[in-house]
Amino acid sequence: MNTHILAVPRRIVITGASRGIGRETAIQLTRLGHRVVLVARDRRALDAVAAEIASAGGRAEVLPTDVTDPGAVEDAVATALAAGPVDVLVNNAGWCDQREWRLQHLDTQRAEMALNYWGAVHMTRALLPSFLARGAGVVVNVSSLLGAVAAPTTVSYGATKAALEHWSHGLRAEVAQHGVRVVVYVAPHTDNAQGRRVAWRGVKRLPESYAAARLVAAIDRAPRRRGAGPAYAVFLWLARHFPRLMARLVGNGTRHLLAEPSSGASPASPASP
Repeated sequence: MNTHILAVPRRIVITGASRGIGRETAIQLTRLGHRVVLVARDRRALDAVAAEIASAGGRAEVLPTDVTDPGAVEDAVATALAAGPVDVLVNNAGWCDQREWRLQHLDTQRAEMALNYWGAVHMTRALLPSFLARGAGVVVNVSSLLGAVAAPTTVSYGATKAALEHWSHGLRAEVAQHGVRVVVYVAPHTDNAQGRRVAWRGVKRLPESYAAARLVAAIDRAPRRRGAGPAYAVFLWLARHFPRLMARLVGNGTRHLLAEPSSGASPASPASP
């Protein structure tokens, strides 16, 4: 018996699908014959991705939604389910504002948590009842190595990903008996707009196509946790068994960005994802 989730065509919802890893994952999935539901706030960007997929013979639906708004998410998911069942949810939407925690505006910290953690919670809460009713479904939550290893200048972002992972593992224990799988995918430092904004000395940015291919593999295998390739598997192993070593190694990559305590710097104005 073939136990691969993607052995037959699936309908897959992807958040943050207007750009970056989400967009590339959607394109790769449609090349494999799957149907994708593209979720993000920017309808024009989503339409462009859908048109690109359609021109290559793929199938994509557009669902403009602000995943930080639980009411909007409920309405959007109801619309999606009215068109047919959903098999997989990929919670990919995320944002990182890199600066020292003491210099980061409180509204920015809240915005990171609202998108990176609560966005995934809202989407899962809305779709989970349909998964439970069918006795099948996969939730893939896209995380980061910074969810396992704290680093200067990414304190808030790392906290959102740590919260996402803890929630994912607990949820898995609750829903596994009902046929629903929950996966944590630890994405790599990626060569896209966000990845280029985050300075991480000594860590290579990997292509979007690679990050997306490893995400597709995580959907297909549905492991408990999957790193983006062998190197990230090693990083996660070191973080678990040698946390002080990994904290030092990762911290060295961002410590050069720290401001002098006497610089007189004050919290920045709120940033938008």
